[in-house]
Amino acid sequence: MSKQIEQEFKTLISSATAEKLLTQINFQPPFTQTNRYFDTADAQLKALHFGLRTRQFADHAEQTLKVPAGPQRKLIEYTDAITGGNLVAGGTVEAQLHSYAIAFSDLLLIGEATTTRYLASQPAGLLTLDHTTYANGRSDWELEMEYTDVAAAQAYWHGLATQFAITLLPPSNKIQRAIENVKKSQD
Repeated sequence: MSKQIEQEFKTLISSATAEKLLTQINFQPPFTQTNRYFDTADAQLKALHFGLRTRQFADHAEQTLKVPAGPQRKLIEYTDAITGGNLVAGGTVEAQLHSYAIAFSDLLLIGEATTTRYLASQPAGLLTLDHTTYANGRSDWELEMEYTDVAAAQAYWHGLATQFAITLLPPSNKIQRAIENVKKSQD
Protein backbone atom coordinates (compact mmCIF):
# COMPACT_ATOMS: atom_id res chain seq x y z
CA MET A 1 0.00 0.00 0.00
CA SER A 2 1.16 3.51 -0.72
CA LYS A 3 0.15 7.14 -0.46
CA GLN A 4 1.48 9.82 -2.78
CA ILE A 5 0.77 13.36 -3.92
CA GLU A 6 0.09 13.78 -7.63
CA GLN A 7 0.22 17.11 -9.48
CA GLU A 8 -0.44 17.17 -13.20
CA PHE A 9 -1.45 19.06 -16.30
CA LYS A 10 -3.66 17.29 -18.86
CA THR A 11 -5.20 17.91 -22.25
CA LEU A 12 -6.84 15.86 -24.98
CA ILE A 13 -5.05 15.93 -28.33
CA SER A 14 -5.73 14.71 -31.86
CA SER A 15 -4.32 11.46 -33.21
CA ALA A 16 -2.22 13.50 -35.69
CA THR A 17 -0.65 15.45 -32.81
CA ALA A 18 -0.05 12.20 -30.92
CA GLU A 19 1.79 10.77 -33.94
CA LYS A 20 4.00 13.89 -34.10
CA LEU A 21 4.80 13.60 -30.40
CA LEU A 22 5.65 9.91 -30.78
CA THR A 23 8.12 10.65 -33.56
CA GLN A 24 9.75 13.69 -31.94
CA ILE A 25 9.94 12.78 -28.23
CA ASN A 26 11.92 9.82 -26.93
CA PHE A 27 9.18 7.80 -25.22
CA GLN A 28 9.92 4.49 -23.52
CA PRO A 29 8.35 1.38 -25.08
CA PRO A 30 4.59 1.46 -24.38
CA PHE A 31 2.67 -0.79 -22.05
CA THR A 32 -1.04 -1.58 -21.81
CA GLN A 33 -3.32 -1.46 -18.80
CA THR A 34 -7.02 -2.05 -18.29
CA ASN A 35 -8.74 0.34 -15.90
CA ARG A 36 -12.05 -0.42 -14.20
CA TYR A 37 -13.86 2.45 -12.47
CA PHE A 38 -16.15 2.23 -9.43
CA ASP A 39 -18.67 4.33 -7.51
CA THR A 40 -21.80 3.77 -5.45
CA ALA A 41 -25.26 3.62 -7.05
CA ASP A 42 -25.94 7.13 -5.73
CA ALA A 43 -22.54 8.48 -6.92
CA GLN A 44 -21.06 9.23 -3.50
CA LEU A 45 -17.49 9.27 -4.87
CA LYS A 46 -18.40 11.60 -7.72
CA ALA A 47 -20.06 13.98 -5.24
CA LEU A 48 -16.77 14.16 -3.31
CA HIS A 49 -14.70 14.48 -6.55
CA PHE A 50 -12.99 11.17 -5.71
CA GLY A 51 -11.90 8.61 -8.28
CA LEU A 52 -11.64 4.87 -7.64
CA ARG A 53 -10.16 2.45 -10.11
CA THR A 54 -8.37 -0.83 -10.49
CA ARG A 55 -5.55 -1.19 -12.98
CA GLN A 56 -4.61 -4.54 -14.48
CA PHE A 57 -1.15 -4.69 -16.07
CA ALA A 58 0.49 -7.69 -17.72
CA ASP A 59 2.25 -8.76 -14.49
CA HIS A 60 0.40 -7.08 -11.59
CA ALA A 61 -2.68 -5.13 -10.53
CA GLU A 62 -3.53 -2.30 -8.15
CA GLN A 63 -6.50 -0.36 -6.83
CA THR A 64 -6.24 3.40 -6.35
CA LEU A 65 -8.42 5.99 -4.67
CA LYS A 66 -7.74 9.57 -5.82
CA VAL A 67 -8.73 12.32 -3.37
CA PRO A 68 -8.53 16.07 -4.18
CA ALA A 69 -5.84 17.84 -2.14
CA GLY A 70 -5.62 21.36 -3.53
CA PRO A 71 -5.51 23.51 -6.64
CA GLN A 72 -4.04 22.63 -10.06
CA ARG A 73 -5.20 19.00 -9.99
CA LYS A 74 -3.25 18.19 -6.82
CA LEU A 75 -4.41 14.76 -5.65
CA ILE A 76 -3.58 12.28 -2.91
CA GLU A 77 -3.49 8.75 -4.27
CA TYR A 78 -4.04 5.75 -1.98
CA THR A 79 -2.95 2.54 -3.69
CA ASP A 80 -3.08 -1.15 -2.74
CA ALA A 81 -1.51 -4.02 -4.67
CA ILE A 82 -4.23 -6.52 -5.62
CA THR A 83 -4.65 -9.70 -7.65
CA GLY A 84 -6.83 -9.35 -10.73
CA GLY A 85 -8.99 -6.43 -11.79
CA ASN A 86 -11.60 -6.53 -9.03
CA LEU A 87 -11.64 -4.42 -5.88
CA VAL A 88 -10.15 -6.09 -2.82
CA ALA A 89 -11.28 -5.20 0.72
CA GLY A 90 -8.97 -4.78 3.68
CA GLY A 91 -6.41 -2.25 2.47
CA THR A 92 -5.72 1.45 2.64
CA VAL A 93 -8.34 2.20 -0.05
CA GLU A 94 -11.11 0.62 2.02
CA ALA A 95 -9.86 2.44 5.16
CA GLN A 96 -9.98 5.81 3.37
CA LEU A 97 -13.49 5.14 2.03
CA HIS A 98 -14.60 4.10 5.52
CA SER A 99 -13.31 7.42 6.91
CA TYR A 100 -15.85 9.13 4.58
CA ALA A 101 -18.64 6.71 5.60
CA ILE A 102 -18.63 4.97 2.22
CA ALA A 103 -19.25 1.24 2.46
CA PHE A 104 -16.89 -0.89 0.38
CA SER A 105 -19.77 -3.30 -0.24
CA ASP A 106 -21.77 -0.51 -1.95
CA LEU A 107 -19.24 -0.04 -4.77
CA LEU A 108 -20.28 -0.92 -8.33
CA LEU A 109 -18.43 -1.11 -11.63
CA ILE A 110 -19.40 2.02 -13.62
CA GLY A 111 -17.02 1.90 -16.59
CA GLU A 112 -13.81 0.52 -18.02
CA ALA A 113 -11.16 1.31 -20.59
CA THR A 114 -7.90 -0.05 -21.97
CA THR A 115 -4.97 2.32 -22.30
CA THR A 116 -1.69 2.05 -24.17
CA ARG A 117 0.66 4.34 -22.26
CA TYR A 118 3.87 6.00 -23.42
CA LEU A 119 6.19 7.64 -20.85
CA ALA A 120 9.05 10.10 -21.31
CA SER A 121 11.06 11.54 -18.43
CA GLN A 122 11.69 15.24 -19.01
CA PRO A 123 13.66 17.73 -16.87
CA ALA A 124 10.35 19.33 -15.78
CA GLY A 125 8.55 16.06 -14.95
CA LEU A 126 7.07 12.89 -16.41
CA LEU A 127 5.35 13.26 -19.78
CA THR A 128 2.63 10.69 -20.43
CA LEU A 129 0.82 10.02 -23.70
CA ASP A 130 -2.23 7.76 -23.37
CA HIS A 131 -4.24 6.17 -26.16
CA THR A 132 -7.42 4.95 -24.47
CA THR A 133 -10.11 2.73 -25.98
CA TYR A 134 -13.49 2.54 -24.26
CA ALA A 135 -16.06 -0.25 -24.03
CA ASN A 136 -18.07 1.08 -26.99
CA GLY A 137 -14.97 1.13 -29.24
CA ARG A 138 -14.36 4.90 -29.16
CA SER A 139 -10.88 6.11 -28.34
CA ASP A 140 -8.97 9.28 -27.50
CA TRP A 141 -5.45 10.58 -26.90
CA GLU A 142 -4.52 12.38 -23.68
CA LEU A 143 -1.27 14.18 -22.94
CA GLU A 144 -0.29 14.59 -19.29
CA MET A 145 2.60 16.12 -17.36
CA GLU A 146 3.20 15.02 -13.76
CA TYR A 147 5.48 17.36 -11.85
CA THR A 148 6.83 18.52 -8.51
CA ASP A 149 8.05 22.01 -9.56
CA VAL A 150 5.02 23.89 -10.91
CA ALA A 151 7.02 26.77 -12.46
CA ALA A 152 9.34 24.46 -14.43
CA ALA A 153 6.43 22.26 -15.48
CA GLN A 154 4.29 25.22 -16.63
CA ALA A 155 7.13 26.57 -18.77
CA TYR A 156 7.73 23.15 -20.36
CA TRP A 157 3.99 22.46 -20.82
CA HIS A 158 3.31 25.78 -22.54
CA GLY A 159 6.43 25.39 -24.70
CA LEU A 160 5.25 21.94 -25.77
CA ALA A 161 1.80 23.35 -26.57
CA THR A 162 3.37 26.04 -28.74
CA GLN A 163 5.77 23.64 -30.48
CA PHE A 164 3.01 21.14 -31.38
CA ALA A 165 0.13 23.67 -31.80
CA ILE A 166 -1.85 22.10 -28.95
CA THR A 167 -4.86 23.92 -27.58
CA LEU A 168 -4.67 23.32 -23.83
CA LEU A 169 -8.14 22.48 -22.55
CA PRO A 170 -8.44 20.40 -19.37
CA PRO A 171 -10.36 17.24 -20.31
CA SER A 172 -13.04 15.54 -18.30
CA ASN A 173 -11.37 12.80 -16.27
CA LYS A 174 -11.02 9.26 -17.59
CA ILE A 175 -13.71 7.98 -15.24
CA GLN A 176 -16.24 10.38 -16.76
CA ARG A 177 -15.11 9.53 -20.29
CA ALA A 178 -15.39 5.79 -19.54
CA ILE A 179 -18.93 6.30 -18.20
CA GLU A 180 -19.86 8.29 -21.32
CA ASN A 181 -18.51 5.47 -23.50
CA VAL A 182 -20.08 2.43 -21.84
CA LYS A 183 -21.01 -0.24 -24.35
CA LYS A 184 -24.72 0.00 -25.00
CA SER A 185 -26.66 -3.27 -24.99
CA GLN A 186 -28.28 -4.48 -28.21
CA ASP A 187 -31.90 -3.31 -28.51
